[in-house]
Amino acid sequence: MKKITSAEELRDAIETLEQKKAVQLLALEQQFSDIYENLTPANIIRNTLHNAFSSGAKNNIIGSIIGLGTGLLSKKLLVGKSVNIIRKIIGVAVEFGVAGLIAKNADKIKNKGSELIQKAFPKKNNYLDIESSN
Repeated sequence: MKKITSAEELRDAIETLEQKKAVQLLALEQQFSDIYENLTPANIIRNTLHNAFSSGAKNNIIGSIIGLGTGLLSKKLLVGKSVNIIRKIIGVAVEFGVAGLIAKNADKIKNKGSELIQKAFPKKNNYLDIESSN
């Protein structure tokens, strides 16, 4: 800041600082308003749900659900309706192990499953071949 030597320069500097203060006050009020709006319960819930169901998180949630389902199924197949405590403990360990394994590798499993389905049920375009020969 330059050195003020006259009353006119002092008035100009004061006016400039008051304008700067007004601009900063408006910016502060806008920021406060934005923060207040984002912290309303409805917006917190909406933003949380949006983040949870975004594409990356959606894949993680689906993988986890598939993993849990597969884990439960493997436990049921291994333990059944057994009353043996050791078998139940082993069943729980297998359940969580399979669930974690499936959840971590959900994309790879999905890709391999798609390949197997395509190999088992190849698309037949016989209808197009018949029309092209006519």
